[in-house]
Amino acid sequence: MPDPLTVEGVESLQALLARGGLAVTVTQLARGRLGGDLLALQLGPLQLLRIRLDRAIHCAGPKPAERQLVSLDLARSPNDHATSAAAIRSHGQPLLPRALFGLSASGEIHLTTFGRCDLALLIIERREFLRRAERLGCPVLEEVLARNWLAVEPVRFSRLRRYLHQLLGALEAAPTLQQVSGFEALVSGDLIPLVLEALVHGWDGASRLARAPSRIELVKAAQHWMEAHPGQPIQLEGLCREVHTSRRSLIQGFREHLGMGPMTYLRLQRLHGIRRNLLEAEPDQTTIGALATAWGFLNPGHFARQYAELFGERPSDTLASNRK
Repeated sequence: MPDPLTVEGVESLQALLARGGLAVTVTQLARGRLGGDLLALQLGPLQLLRIRLDRAIHCAGPKPAERQLVSLDLARSPNDHATSAAAIRSHGQPLLPRALFGLSASGEIHLTTFGRCDLALLIIERREFLRRAERLGCPVLEEVLARNWLAVEPVRFSRLRRYLHQLLGALEAAPTLQQVSGFEALVSGDLIPLVLEALVHGWDGASRLARAPSRIELVKAAQHWMEAHPGQPIQLEGLCREVHTSRRSLIQGFREHLGMGPMTYLRLQRLHGIRRNLLEAEPDQTTIGALATAWGFLNPGHFARQYAELFGERPSDTLASNRK
């Protein structure tokens, strides 16, 4: 078994996800250097990613083309009840601990975690997945996959979650197990039917997911404006005008879906932009103060403090890392 790859900062996670076929933008939502690990396993036609992180993040970007994505929470007990303070939201949807999510092939990834997380992502070529479903007598799968998330009844979800924990535990205890002839085919032959069973027969009509507040579209519109205008000075009232909404609605939307107000998120988003610039810059040809000013940070002292609080290092340390 390959060793888990260490996550050392937000750009490290983004690069590791890209290697796994997920070209998403990651925004760190909590202070301190992001840490964790990512394990990538190729099991025949199935790719399994396990992602463990120590603080809140937001991911957004396109879904992998022609691939079927099935995601689940490995950390929370399936018997936990959903609360108003959701641990994970997908497109603003508060997810039950026993939800499968990211299912729809259309649209994009828009995922927020609100603390530590332990996620499993199963990725398989979509046509192969549908072919196997038909072979196993699951002809209605495309109907199910039109939804982006599904609350699964406890028994079937627990069966899938338990199998993943046992598989990962066995590989951790005996890393050479994956080299045994036929192991990958055996695992994919067990795992894919469990996923299909959960999707097709495991829908729990009694545990519908809470409806996502309509303000998620306002949040997305504001995020898109921020991305398109990285250095433009703006106040909350101006941002509200850009997305045609009230101050109250925008603040509530961001707090519900990202755990903070819109201007706090804007500052985080721009700090991430500066970090990307610093990591790509030539140290001898870059002035940190000028770069910060271009992104709208006019007070060098405030900028340096906010940067260090978020990423766990000074801007000068980030820039100097390019010399190594």
